[in-house]
Amino acid sequence: MRRHIHLILFGLLVLLSSCSTTKFVPQDKYLLRKMRVKVETPQDDKKNKEKADEAKNKDRNGDYTSEALADKMANYVRQKQNSEIFGFWPLQLQVYSSAGRDTTKWINRQMMKMGEAPEIFDPSLADASMVEIKKAMFNKGYFNALVDTTMRIKKQKLYLTYHITSREPYYIRSYAVRLDQPVLQRIAKSEKTTLVHEGMQFDSEVLDEERDRITRAMRAMGYYYFEKDYLHYEADSANNSHEVVLSLRLQDYVANAPDSLRERLFTRFFIRKVHFYSDYDPSQRPDGLSVTTVEKDGYTFSFCGKKLIRDRVLRRICPIRPGSYYNALRVEKAYSELNALAPVKFVDIAFEEVAGDSLDCHIVISRSKLNSISAEIEGTYSAGDWGISAGAGYSNRNFFKGAEEFNINGAFSYEWRRLGGRAIEAKAEASIRFPNAPKVSVGYKFQNRPDEFTRTVANASLSYNLQPFGRQLSHTFHFFDLSYVYLPWISDAFRNQFLQPSNLLRYSYEDHFILDWSYGGRWSNYRKRYPYRSYGTFSYQVETAGNLLYGISHLFKQQPDEDGSFKIFNIRYSQYVKGDFDFTGHHILSPKHRIVYHGSIGIAVPYGNASSIPFEKRYFAGGANSVRGWTARTLGPGGYHGADGTIAYNNQVGDIKLDLNIEYRWKVWSILELAAFTDAGNVWTIRDYPTQQWGVFKFDEFYKQIAWSYGVGVRLDFSFFVFRVDFGVKLYDPSRLYIDGTQWRTVPNGLCWKDDMTFHFAIGYPF
Repeated sequence: MRRHIHLILFGLLVLLSSCSTTKFVPQDKYLLRKMRVKVETPQDDKKNKEKADEAKNKDRNGDYTSEALADKMANYVRQKQNSEIFGFWPLQLQVYSSAGRDTTKWINRQMMKMGEAPEIFDPSLADASMVEIKKAMFNKGYFNALVDTTMRIKKQKLYLTYHITSREPYYIRSYAVRLDQPVLQRIAKSEKTTLVHEGMQFDSEVLDEERDRITRAMRAMGYYYFEKDYLHYEADSANNSHEVVLSLRLQDYVANAPDSLRERLFTRFFIRKVHFYSDYDPSQRPDGLSVTTVEKDGYTFSFCGKKLIRDRVLRRICPIRPGSYYNALRVEKAYSELNALAPVKFVDIAFEEVAGDSLDCHIVISRSKLNSISAEIEGTYSAGDWGISAGAGYSNRNFFKGAEEFNINGAFSYEWRRLGGRAIEAKAEASIRFPNAPKVSVGYKFQNRPDEFTRTVANASLSYNLQPFGRQLSHTFHFFDLSYVYLPWISDAFRNQFLQPSNLLRYSYEDHFILDWSYGGRWSNYRKRYPYRSYGTFSYQVETAGNLLYGISHLFKQQPDEDGSFKIFNIRYSQYVKGDFDFTGHHILSPKHRIVYHGSIGIAVPYGNASSIPFEKRYFAGGANSVRGWTARTLGPGGYHGADGTIAYNNQVGDIKLDLNIEYRWKVWSILELAAFTDAGNVWTIRDYPTQQWGVFKFDEFYKQIAWSYGVGVRLDFSFFVFRVDFGVKLYDPSRLYIDGTQWRTVPNGLCWKDDMTFHFAIGYPF
């Protein structure tokens, strides 16, 4: 099977590479095979680099290196080569070229649709690109930059290079703020916040950012009519000095405007009233519509039919207040806070001038769908066991008329086990989230494994999500998360294997409490307005459990049991600390191509009242979001190998986890996306447990126990969700390291080869 797959893949590669990429290029034209931008800049010289480092804008020096300039100038090139995989392989062009010329045939049309037509070199676009590049270099302070091109032609393929000689840039010799309005002058001259300094390299992007900064500050102070375009710069340069005398002024049409107009532009406006409109827009109200209006303390609430959200909730959430000065930052925050409310579909905010220095704020709120029901059903297959699961849920986004989001869901699964017996699992959870307040949730889970145990888990938690306005970092606090694990029945065989006095893992299968507290954060520099800019996401969480109960035990001078543990209500409780760190980076090659790399590490350490981590809190490896050559809970810990090669889910967990993934994603067309990936990772135990041989983490051994797999995937992106199928193949299997030395899975080895391949069906991306 594996050998056949290799042969098929090799054959496809040979077929594609043999196709001429100039097949559809007209005889008198050329394929633009490669486009490059090269920049030579004085900053690359040591002397000029030292001069740039002495400039006050040290945080922007990286913008002027030859590499950074080449990347920026490439954005102004009007024509680029066909997209490439891994920066050198024009796969989509080869797919297109593999099609036949007869477009009446379905297969040829599909190959062309999947591929990418050859990019025919256009000299006029090259000339236009040179003009745009020179303008862009001028704006970066290179007033005398030279732009030229060189071309190399080989077998109807053209290799184009844009050569840019920047010459010495211009610097700001002096900077003067000449604004006759006192507040505006003070904001513009602020040494702490200004972006323009004497000695910095002239850069129109920085100058434009400075106008933005001043405008934001003015509009945050109540100057409602102030606009960025009212400001402009005057620059004079002396010959051969490469220095610019720069001044910031008001536009002539503002500076010379009548006194009445200037007074209006520089008047601080305050908010007289705030009007909320629910379920209708007053500017488009149809005749005969029945509207109820309530007015109190400068607020007016108008709504049709039943009130959507209680008045005091809107007053508390909205930062725009009657009697306060207009503040553009508060307007942005109002959009963010109101749109975040569960029953709100969208918000529109407008202002109306009602007097010489006052505004009325009109906020139109459109309701979202308040109630929704969901259901799902799926089949499962794992290690020869077939199963089916079904779930349903109900959501109310305005439960108490105060934008509270109530959710309740349940699921039931049934599994036919090949070794006999039936496994049943049922769970239910209910939660309610209050706006700008904690979320309360309760849950219950029941498991019945006839050859192992029956277990129930009851859970209650109180959590709070904090997303500071305008910040990239969000926070999640779990003030408490209480779980009670109860095992009313355990089979004799399972008890003999896992619950012997010498086995420290037995505590995971005894009745116990888990009372933990955790804090987590998530940071991302993704921006919707720059969808094709590379970005990253970092998250972390720290969790600790049992400290409060341990303190209570000592406060009341409770005596430990024979095994040295303390109990509450005669039930043992867990004590541990746990930390998780996760990073995902998206390197955008083009709108259709990206490389995604991911890494995560976690560690959990038992202490005090616990000798092991509860089973529910331990890590597992493998599965659709981990090392995809293995199914979930079948990898590790370390070099662990189940008896007779069987999978032991209860033993294949650990206290340390490592995941490393790289994935190439290619948007073929419409909803279809392909992927190629490689994964590495495993789990390990903190302590050396007899039932998990070769599972303990050792610095001189763990690197030999990192599993490695590779594979391909198909994804269907329906915008609102992504359906994913991944095919993973084991490359390095640490469970064979100490058994037969066949850990490298590169050559078929008997019937066990079928266990080296895994399919995963999932919703959403793996990371």
